[in-house]
Amino acid sequence: MKIVLKGVISGLGRLLSVEIPQGSVILVTGAEGTLKSGLVFSMISNYLAADGGHGLYVTLEQTKESHFKNMISLGLKKSDNLQIFDYRDMRREWRDCDLDMIKLTDEVIDFYRDKHNDLTFFALDSLNALYSLSEESNLRMQMYHFFSNLRERGLTSFLIMEVPPLMNPGQFQDRNRPEHFLADGTIELGVIEDKGGVKRYIQISKMRAAKHAMEKHQLMVDENGINILGPIY
Repeated sequence: MKIVLKGVISGLGRLLSVEIPQGSVILVTGAEGTLKSGLVFSMISNYLAADGGHGLYVTLEQTKESHFKNMISLGLKKSDNLQIFDYRDMRREWRDCDLDMIKLTDEVIDFYRDKHNDLTFFALDSLNALYSLSEESNLRMQMYHFFSNLRERGLTSFLIMEVPPLMNPGQFQDRNRPEHFLADGTIELGVIEDKGGVKRYIQISKMRAAKHAMEKHQLMVDENGINILGPIY
């Protein structure tokens, strides 16, 4: 089965003109303030509103109320079929215990799959927080199994990862980390300065089994939500 994403964000068809396989695991990377959470939230909500199914957005860094407030401030609408989950109550109950957050996240996904047999999308905000709360030993193997489990469940997944801002033209992010090898796709968000001023951009650097543009495209937010304009260069 294929997932048609090109129409869920205005202008996304400029970058991605075809469907992607259901069960793809996609990294969404970028520095702070580059609209990573907003992009993922908007893509999933808009898809569910148009095509049905259910989605799960897990936030490790904020409460669900705080996250939802931030999305509203961007003018983004939430589909009734998108469930938002945070770990606040679990952390409070198990504050004196070492939790296996990767295993716990798998269990949260299974809980919502049992509740909604048409669960199609999963989002994790963020991988950085998951890493910081997980044991470093065998982390590479744990992430391999985590990615594999997402695919086996048939979930199209967006894993948000904050990275340092690029300081020099032509600089590339470190892609020698396990998540870059394991992911089926990588969407990079960033900020760039040119003669027209400072602009946010989006770039698809990898998307297996799908043709896509490689250029950086301008990313904007207005009263209608997130929009993707033409290439910056």
